[in-house]
Amino acid sequence: MVSLRVVRQDRMEQVLADCQSAVIPARGEVLQLDTLDESGEQVRPSTMWRIVSVTVHVPSLASASPRDGAPLCVRRVEVAVLPDVALVPEFAAAAERILSESKM
Repeated sequence: MVSLRVVRQDRMEQVLADCQSAVIPARGEVLQLDTLDESGEQVRPSTMWRIVSVTVHVPSLASASPRDGAPLCVRRVEVAVLPDVALVPEFAAAAERILSESKM
């Protein structure tokens, strides 16, 4: 397990999620963020985010071994995301308008 941190890249690095994960997402994939209550039920609609970068924090050979004797390992992965405009029609239409206006 690694600590997975999801950061919105276009809003002063706003942290959207920080949790333990058994998987490491890849650039270009889409994350679906769910907001859950204490019983695990979804309380808001999910949001879709496109991963634009993945940073894997790897301890170098110069790192000290952990005090508990565990081997050095990746403990933290940070992904930067942007709203996935391809999956949200309103965002896609707004992006298209902005692009068409900039061509004028």
